[in-house]
Amino acid sequence: MRFLLVVLVLVLGLVYFFFGLRLGYVTLTPTRMVNAQGENNYVFDVFEPGQSVGVSGTCSTSSGRAVLRLFDPRGTQIAGQACPKGQWALQVLGKGDSGKYRLNVEFDHFTGVIDLKESRNSAR
Repeated sequence: MRFLLVVLVLVLGLVYFFFGLRLGYVTLTPTRMVNAQGENNYVFDVFEPGQSVGVSGTCSTSSGRAVLRLFDPRGTQIAGQACPKGQWALQVLGKGDSGKYRLNVEFDHFTGVIDLKESRNSAR
């Protein structure tokens, strides 16, 4: 039993060191992260040309940094915002042609909470 406990602690330590810990789903619930590294991608389908799409919310950073980038269907970055240490309001929105828009969130030893909600406005 002690061996299993030691192995579990070792595995958690390795996951923390190489990937960080993430509790939540970024665009659905407030997500608490500890030493998060790497990147996440989220796709938004836009069916009407001229409709704006993206995310808005807040981030509270204790250490590290998170960078949000929104790409249009052609792969061009159309919006972005960094989340350095402190508390910040976020709004990463873009509009253009219909298709798949991709939100890329890049983490660099990020510790804090990100709370994002999908935002859409029709092209009327």
